[in-house]
This record gives sequence, structure tokens and C-alpha cells, in this order.
Amino acid sequence: MLIFTDYRRCARLTARAMTFALVSFGAPAVAEPMKQAVHAAVTQNPTALARQADVRASAMELLQNERDFVPRLSLFAEGGAEIYDDSARLTPAENRETRFAREIGVVAEYDIFDGYRRANTLYREAARVDGAIFRLLDASETLALNAVEAYIDVIRHRDLRLVADQNIRRHIEISRQVNNLVDAGRLSSSDRFEMEERLMAARLGRLQVDQAMAETYARYEAVIGRKPGQSMSIPRVRDLPDSMEDLALRSVRQSHQIKLADTRINQSKYQAGVDRADELPELTLRAGVRAGSDLDGVGGDQSDAFVGVRMNWEFYAGGRKARSAALAYRTSEAIAERSQAVRDVRELAARTWISYTTNIERTVLLGRRLEAARKTTEQYQEQFQAGTRSLLDVLDAERTYFNIRFEEVSAQSSLAFSQFRILAAQSKLAAYFEVKPADIPLIPDFEERARADRPAAIFRTGIPSLE
Repeated sequence: MLIFTDYRRCARLTARAMTFALVSFGAPAVAEPMKQAVHAAVTQNPTALARQADVRASAMELLQNERDFVPRLSLFAEGGAEIYDDSARLTPAENRETRFAREIGVVAEYDIFDGYRRANTLYREAARVDGAIFRLLDASETLALNAVEAYIDVIRHRDLRLVADQNIRRHIEISRQVNNLVDAGRLSSSDRFEMEERLMAARLGRLQVDQAMAETYARYEAVIGRKPGQSMSIPRVRDLPDSMEDLALRSVRQSHQIKLADTRINQSKYQAGVDRADELPELTLRAGVRAGSDLDGVGGDQSDAFVGVRMNWEFYAGGRKARSAALAYRTSEAIAERSQAVRDVRELAARTWISYTTNIERTVLLGRRLEAARKTTEQYQEQFQAGTRSLLDVLDAERTYFNIRFEEVSAQSSLAFSQFRILAAQSKLAAYFEVKPADIPLIPDFEERARADRPAAIFRTGIPSLE
């Protein structure tokens, strides 16, 4: 077996040898760079738009917590008929007298201490927003990889169509030779029938390629949102890892899935702080003024003001131990899910690297096999003309050469795609195509900002609207 140890050098050499032919069906050459196709898939695909809306909604839900960090002002007003029977408090002239009481006032409240409920709620919601952003980023990697796959598949099927057309033209050339030889009496009429059967098989093969290419175009339009252009090319991928372990380390360090799992663990921890706040007293500063007439059965105008502190402490409630135990299990669940995410990412990195190195080796071997098959067809053709080879030998050699060309085109496409899969395994495929931060609604740093800065810094965040 041929083994390559310098995979990056082999990849460069193979990339130079890879030529993806393009088909032009008489239409003007409309350029469709892969970068534009990926950008359209990441920013305009309905899945991407749904994730972006989820990020914005989560951020807006976080900003709703501002009400817990600022004073609350309430305006109240009341009016209605009242009658009091209270001889101990009211004079005989006022007792049992129907009066139209009315009042209006303003009350201000501010939580002085709430057992750190507000802080932990803010941290939990900030972690949830970061999680929504990481879900969007992870979805962007998936969309980008789908776009790359659809893009390369279009090129692959166009190349296969060229190979199929060349195969038909080659069979037509051989058919002319066979007809001349049959007419000259050097071949039997059965060779003419064999040639016609092989020509029909070649045309049937092109028909199958046309069907697959039409399906590929439909897939491309579903992912990218428009039909593929005529001029398409595959850019060279740079800065690939040197080994499987290097790829695994990079993937674990940069994986959006693992970062999403981290936010879930943190959300559980902050929820524990919210639950503990129920066991601590709450202190609220209250102040207000009111003015009214004929209040409480007493005629005349009245006004008063107040300021004070109110304490509320639910020092006992059932079910608290069960709630704490349930939350502990939820935290353990989140930690286990993160461990599984790490394993999944490492497995994906390993499988991607194996596919990459195998595709390098397969492409090189197929290139050598194709060259050998080409020489065989040329020699068989010369020997056929000399009468030392049969028509079946020539046709079998042509079929082998055609099959290897088909396989080589697919192998080259697989090699190109595996390089982009390496970027996706590291959660850097979208960035490779310069999907800028502006294309992602927000940056996943809400939890860090909430813990490092005052809450007011979070509440000043601007949320861009959907375009």
C-alpha cells in the first residue's frame, strides 16, 4: 500500500493536479464564488434567520430584567361612595354619612436586598443569551458546510457530465471504425451490434448523470437560495492541522457545541442561586404620597406621605430539599452532556482527519491508475487496428478507463470537501469565508459582561432589528 506521511505537501500537489471543468450551456458566464454562496446560505437561509430571531428574542428577554434593578413607580387612583358606622372614631355628624371618597397617589419601591435573586437571575439569562448565540454560530457552521457540499457537488456533476460526453464521443469514433471494418469484411456484423449496444449504454450513463445533476441543482437552490452560476471554482484551503491530535485539540478548544454546553452548566448553577434566595429575607424601600377627599368616612381634604422599609421572609416552605436535589441532578446532567459533546467533537475530528488523509491517498492512486488505463486503451486501439486485439478487448479497456475517470472526479471532490470539513470541525468554516461578526446579531460575551460590569452595562446593549 502507498502511504504518505507528509499529508499537507501531498494535498498541495494534489490540489494543483485537480482541475474541475465547467459546463456552459450557451448561457452567459455568471460568476458564483464559493464565498458568496456560503455567505448567502449562512445569512439568508430560513434556518439562519430563525436562529438570528432566537438570539434577538433571548437578548430582549434578558433586557426585561432591568425592571428589577431600578425603582418601581406606581400611580394609583380610586373613587366611590362610602358609608362608615364607627361611632368610636367618627363624630355623630359624620357617622353613617354617605360620602363620595376619592384619592390619588404615587408609590415608589426599590429592592434593597433580595438574597441575590436579581444578580443570579441576570447571570442565568445572560448565559442563556450566550447559549442562543452559540447555537446560531453552530448552525452557521452547519449551513456553511452544507453550502460547500452543494457547491462542490455541482462542480462534480458538471465534470461527470463532461466525462460522460467524452465517453460518448469516444464510442462514436470507435463505432465509425467498426462500421468501416465490417463493411470491408474484416469484422463480423455481430461486432457492429456489440458496438451499438455499448454506445447506447454510454448514452444511458449520461442520462443518469443528467438526472443526478438536476437533483444537485435543486439541492443547491434549496441551500443557497438561488440557482448555481456558470463560473464556479473551489478555493484552496490553508492552515490545516498537522495531525489528527492537533485537529482534535483545536476542535475541542474552539467548538461552539462545547461552549453551548458550558452555558447550560452555568445556567444550572445560577438557578441554584435563584432558588437559595427564597430562603433569605427580602428588604424593600417604600415611599409615597397621596391626596384625597372624604376618605375613611371623614369629610374634607386629606394628604399624607410615607417612607419606610418592608421585610418579607418566608423562612419555611415545603419541597425545598427536593427542589435542590432536582437542580443538582440537572447540573450533573448538563456536565455529562458537556462530556459527551467533547467526545462527539473528538470523534468528528478523528473521522474527518481519516477521511482527509484517505482521500489524499485515493486521489494519488487513482491518478496513477488512470494514467495506466489511458496507456492501455491507446495500446489496445493500436493492436485492434493491427488485428491482434478483439473489439471486446478495446471496449472493455474503454469502459475501465471511463469508470476510473468517474471515480477520480468523485475522489477529487471528496478531497476538496474533506478539507472544508476540517475547518467545520474546528468551528471556523464560516469565519474562513469571512462571515463577519456583523452578520451575527450579537457577540457571546453577555455572561462575562454581566459578572464583570455593573448590570447597567448589559442593559445598554443595542439589539439590531431584523432586516
